[in-house]
Order: sequence, then structure tokens, then C-alpha cells
Amino acid sequence: MKLLFLTQVLDADDAVLGFVPRWIEAFARRCERVRVVALEVGNTAGLPANVDWREIGRKGTIRRWFRYRAVLNEALGRDGFDAVLAHMVPRYALLAEGPARRHGARLYLWYTHAAVDARLVRASNVVAKVFTASPESLRIDTPKRVVTGHGIDLHHFGRREEDPADPPRVLAVGRLTPAKDPLTVIEAVRRLAAEGRDLRLDLVGGGLTVLDQAYGERVRQALARSGLGDKVALAGEVPYRDIAGWYSRASVVVNASFTGSIDKVVLEAMASARPFVSCNEAVPPLVGDLGDRARALAFDKGDAADLARKLATLIDMPRAQRATLGRDLRAIVARDHEVERLADRLIAEMGGAT
Repeated sequence: MKLLFLTQVLDADDAVLGFVPRWIEAFARRCERVRVVALEVGNTAGLPANVDWREIGRKGTIRRWFRYRAVLNEALGRDGFDAVLAHMVPRYALLAEGPARRHGARLYLWYTHAAVDARLVRASNVVAKVFTASPESLRIDTPKRVVTGHGIDLHHFGRREEDPADPPRVLAVGRLTPAKDPLTVIEAVRRLAAEGRDLRLDLVGGGLTVLDQAYGERVRQALARSGLGDKVALAGEVPYRDIAGWYSRASVVVNASFTGSIDKVVLEAMASARPFVSCNEAVPPLVGDLGDRARALAFDKGDAADLARKLATLIDMPRAQRATLGRDLRAIVARDHEVERLADRLIAEMGGAT
């Protein structure tokens, strides 16, 4: 198989999509060639010799369209790529539909988000299959949906030998947007501090849009009012290569996201053998193997008091019990959401040999 992979960013240093090169590496071991088409290309060090890429650029809507069409026709026509996987952006699948059909290439989409719009519906109609991490991550009724699990690099998040920092640290990873609800996290930690607990809060993530920047100012104002002072680290964007260190020193990871699909932050916490608390409706099925213990990992959306109670329970958990929980969480990722397992499944579903 010659696989054409369409994505936004190919850059091992990117804070959000830094995992993509690891996916490409896994695909390359199972394909004759892999070509990545991205708006932006950065650090590609270490990618295998059978991987190349084309950078579209972010400037000029018309320029981008012509560049995209030329790159697609080059790959599918002249260079004989026979499978196309659009990553997360339905528009990429729609752009590739005509060239793929003309050149006889199979077209697929990977999508993990609760949001549904007209482009997603249209894209699902033109692709052969839509891959997603969980049933909650693709909310359209289509027989083309294939649930594959996610693709987490266990080696990258493998620093399990490190104990969490003392005093305890609460970690929240994600863009500073209303959908990630950092304000509830701040209020929960403020409540715990008001009880006399000595703990720290790490907020990792920045903003992409003007609206994000305005919301970021609201977050900073909430921090100023909280009285937490130097107990909070507002880290901004952290490159993917460095994010594992933040998980390894965390006592508890909070996922307050409203997205409704499996948030990669939860899986990264699990891979790091760290307990988490989440209000995401996709999480209970993910940790169903834990039985009664799973209840300690969920809080009511937007409820800072409930979140504070759950954080306190996990922070106070005996060390041996915490270690057992961490091992069990990591085992779930290894079984259902590991990157090599995902690559096997995707390549097989796209008609390649594994």
C-alpha cells in the first residue's frame, strides 16, 4: 500500500498534533510508502526513509486550493498512491474525493469529535469508511463507521517509575477555551486550598483564536481572584516531546472537557499511570473494567464542589492503591488504544497487509 495522509500539521514539536509523526512511523512499517500532506511542516527528524511530505502553507485561500489540488494529483496520478486517509478535517476528504475517484484510490476519514456539521455528513458519504476512537466520537448514523480505539505511544508516556510531586499537583491539559472549562478546575482547587490543603495547579495549554485569547484573559482574572498565587503554573503551550514530564509529576489529571468524545488527555494520563477525574460522558465506558473504582474518576460537569471532593479522594489514596489503579489504567490503554495496535487495525481496514 502507498498511503497518502492528509493532516493539519506534521511537527514532532507541535503542542497539539505532535503525536502525528509517531503515527506516520507506525504506518510506514506497514506500507510501501507514506506521504504526508500538511498545511504546516516542522520537525520531521527520525521519520523513516519511505516517508516524504508536501507542505501546503497557510496563506491565501485560493493559493492553498490550487496547491492542494496539484499535490493530490501528483500523488494519486504520477506517483501511484492508492489509499488516502484524511485526519480529523472532513474538508480534506472532500478535496480529495475527485482526484481519488479519477485515479482509483480508496478514500478514508479519521474523525474523533462530538461535533457534527454538514461537511462531516458530506465527507462520510464520499469516503469508504470513517474511523473513530469510540462510538461517542462520531455522532452520525452511518454503516461506514469503524471504531478502532485511539493511538497512544506508551513508550512516550512510560515514565512510570517517578512518584508524583510533593506537595500534590493537579494537572489540566488543553486549550484555554470554554469547552475545556478551566474555570471549574480553578474553583475546585481554590476550595481545596481553602480547606488548608497544600497543593499546586498546572494549567498546560494556550489559545489559537482571538476568542481563545479573550477567554484566556478571563482565566487569568479568575486566577487572580482565587488567591492561589504562586501555587498555579500557567504554562501555555508545551511541545508534545515535553508533555510526558508534566503527567509524570502530576498527582491527579483533570479533564473538564465538554466535547463528549474521548479526550486524548485522559488516555495520556492513563498511559502515564496517573489517576484522572473527568466529566466527559465518553469516559465511563472507557474504564468499565475498573468496576466500582470508576466512580471515583467521574465528576458532574461544571460542578466545582463535586470535582473538589473527587480530587481530594484521589490525592488521599494510599500509595499502594494508587499504584494498582495506575497499572490498571495503563493496561487499558495498552489493550485498546496503543499506537501500533491502531496502525495494524487501520492498515487492515484500508486493505493493506499487516
